[in-house]
Amino acid sequence: MELLQLKYFLAAAEYQHITKAAEHLQIAQPALSQAIHRLESELGVPLFERKNRSIELNDSGRFFQQRLLPLINDLDRTIEELQCGKEQATHTIRLRLLSASALITNRIIAFRALRPDVNFQLYQSYQTTDPHAESDYDLCVTARRSDFASADRNHATVMLEEDLYLAVPSDSPYGKEQSIRLADTRHAGYICLAGSRPIRQITNSYFLELGFSPHIIFESDTTETVRNLIAAGMGIGFWPQYSWGPLPTQWESQTEDSPVRLLPISDLKCRRQIVLMRSEQGKSKPVVQEFCDFLVNNLEWM
Repeated sequence: MELLQLKYFLAAAEYQHITKAAEHLQIAQPALSQAIHRLESELGVPLFERKNRSIELNDSGRFFQQRLLPLINDLDRTIEELQCGKEQATHTIRLRLLSASALITNRIIAFRALRPDVNFQLYQSYQTTDPHAESDYDLCVTARRSDFASADRNHATVMLEEDLYLAVPSDSPYGKEQSIRLADTRHAGYICLAGSRPIRQITNSYFLELGFSPHIIFESDTTETVRNLIAAGMGIGFWPQYSWGPLPTQWESQTEDSPVRLLPISDLKCRRQIVLMRSEQGKSKPVVQEFCDFLVNNLEWM
């Protein structure tokens, strides 16, 4: 007994006319008649009463139809749900977001305006900065030192490259300077993002090169907290050129009235790349590449 036979039977039972049922199924009339005969033979009971060109369900046929209809309907729904699930999976981007979270969130909103059929699942785990350590993502947004980038150039797409400044309170000893040497800040109080964030790993490597550990007075998981504490005059901290978004309005003029100044770092080349890394699963999804292209080609705010 085959599923196709059962569907043929239900069509014949609905129309109770072999010719009309065959036309509905888009098969030849003899093929439908033979399928019905084989089904009756396998079941061991007749299902129809034949009356010239028409047919009529008998008691066995009506019983079989009543039991079969919900089973076939459930099966059809299950197949549809499986197909919908597959379609949704191909239009869902599992995004592991380790850097530039505010920027990428804004880019997701802009991308969804163009592709409302695409969904995103965001993961912001900072247990490790190695984007290959987990495989439950399609795309990982992370960061690396620009001068360390050549080793894995073939495994990442550079979204943007930016300088890292030092943000200092205007009324601090550094507030009147035009640039700053990182080596001169060994006794300053630093306000930093948490130690597992990529930017923290990058800045730690600068301190290691200069041979000192920074005096960290506050750590936070959010850029908003870091910049607000710096603006309140509580310490100094690194500030990316682009990826944290535009400067707050009161910082933009860099005048004496501004609470914060952004100073270029003169004794080291402090520059990083925001990179997009696709997993093996992500490489098989065209929508992931489409989103990567969108991120790289839509940086008009820079």
